Amino acid sequence: MNYNKFVIVSHLRSGTHLLRTSLESHPSIVCQTEVFNSDSDQLPYPLSTTTAEVLNEWVYRDFPSEITSVGFILQAYHPWGLQAFPGIRENPHWADIWPTLKRIPHLKVIHLRRENVLRRHLSHVLARETGHWHAWDRKRVALVSHLETIPQTNDKQLVRSTVTLDAARLRHDFEEVEQLHDRVEDEFSMHEYHSVSYESLVKNFTEVCEEIQVFLGVAPTALSAAVFKLEDRPLVECIENYAELRQEFEGTRWAPHFND
Repeated sequence: MNYNKFVIVSHLRSGTHLLRTSLESHPSIVCQTEVFNSDSDQLPYPLSTTTAEVLNEWVYRDFPSEITSVGFILQAYHPWGLQAFPGIRENPHWADIWPTLKRIPHLKVIHLRRENVLRRHLSHVLARETGHWHAWDRKRVALVSHLETIPQTNDKQLVRSTVTLDAARLRHDFEEVEQLHDRVEDEFSMHEYHSVSYESLVKNFTEVCEEIQVFLGVAPTALSAAVFKLEDRPLVECIENYAELRQEFEGTRWAPHFND
């Protein structure tokens, strides 16, 4: 194929759609969504489809000559579930995705992580409880690659729900996310690798997007996302037991995340 191959490796609620839809606003980039999300019931192929078939027929396939960089999102736990959030469907048919990616010559790896793991956990819980996973830009959603049915578009909608978080589950999630991100670094240590944080992407969008475009080998241009941020309230307004959790995690390495 006459294009660079890349993968965005991240974790749930860490800005993957913000980044991928921004990259897709570049005329030379195609970035698919979570093609190995076995928990999705909208993928256009059965879960028995082999890893090679998914990559060759749905991701790294033929594209017009103007496309010079092609990738997709791989969540750090795919194709397995999460211990902190049991019930996510696993798929052993895709158990070879990690070694398969490691064997792809010159694969570029973008490691996207959200530093504030409390915000990430809250976003995950709110999305599960409300069903609001994304707020799509009506004008841009049709321009983004979708394996699933194109989502119902909506303008920016802030989820005003409040939740009570379980301290034990929160700690479990913190530890699990750390382990998953450590795995990403270990697995792709020999590849062309670019690390970026969700926080820096939001704060310095233009500069960070330009760095990523240079990493991918495309001519930098102004990018725009097809999603809005769903939640921007202070943590104390979202988490009913915020004070108790702050005290519970005082003195731990996660304490700074409770200073909202």
